[in-house]
Amino acid sequence: MAKVLREKEFNVSAERLADVIIDFEGYTKILGEVKSAKPVWSADKKKCKVNFELEVVKRFNYDLDFNVDYPNRIEWTLAKSDFFKENRGAWILTPKGKDRVLVNYEVEVAFGFLVPGWITKKLTEVNLPKMFERFEAAARERS
Repeated sequence: MAKVLREKEFNVSAERLADVIIDFEGYTKILGEVKSAKPVWSADKKKCKVNFELEVVKRFNYDLDFNVDYPNRIEWTLAKSDFFKENRGAWILTPKGKDRVLVNYEVEVAFGFLVPGWITKKLTEVNLPKMFERFEAAARERS
């Protein structure tokens, strides 16, 4: 299992970034490997189950359960998957002024098939900076 923790300041408000993070259907525009994302929200908008279809060499499906403490914390756990054995993490957003937010991101993943740990870690560490850039850019585009 690979666990990755990252911290970075973004030049957007916590609310604007949180809006992008919980706009799961928008992931298809932000993250090229996400082919579809189908959210089902609870009535109080604090919980959401999302079915993702991901394409990395081949297509995979998985469901994540999200708990949302808007706009400060968005966390998830794996509900079911034909790809992941484990997938859990969180976005923790701490406002640092009008249009600045400190982002603490943590993710822990393990695959349901044999993948050496160093490859898993490299995949998550290489993709993470690009993902941060894409989410920040999407948040800046929101008005």
